[in-house]
Amino acid sequence: MKYLLYFSLELKKEGSHIVYDREKFAEEPIAISVPDVVSIFESFIASFEEVGIFEKSSPTTIQNREKNATDHADVREPLSEQKSINTSSTLKGLSGKAYICQSKELDEKILHEFCTRLTEYLQICCSQFSPDTFLLPENGLYISGMREVIELRNYLAKYTRSNKKIYQQGYLYIMVI
Repeated sequence: MKYLLYFSLELKKEGSHIVYDREKFAEEPIAISVPDVVSIFESFIASFEEVGIFEKSSPTTIQNREKNATDHADVREPLSEQKSINTSSTLKGLSGKAYICQSKELDEKILHEFCTRLTEYLQICCSQFSPDTFLLPENGLYISGMREVIELRNYLAKYTRSNKKIYQQGYLYIMVI
């Protein structure tokens, strides 16, 4: 299984569903895909709220001209006489599931346990390397795991430890891929 971790600045929730709105994310997501990191990450998000994701379709505009008997093909109506009809945004339907948790409601005990497990994993990864084994292709998974852990650390530090009110009101938003 693979996850994408986003930080949503504003979340539109409708019951047990949320509306996917790409414009409300703080930045591009980070991927969690290395099996050992995924396992640690799944224990972290077990306390998050599981929700369905609705994708919102974009609004469309329909131009409608009122025709009268004197309308000829070579005569154009001024734009002010044209009517625009905006169709309302409709939901496309359930498109997946996500896990959400408001930043300020993140359980510190669970976060501490998560950080402990990530630290232990980093230590295991680092212990696999020596001057003789550093360039071995078999250690590529450890390098990938360390990269993901560092990205995850930077992402969480930025959004869960900030004093900015906008981040405290935001949500950790994990999408299952």
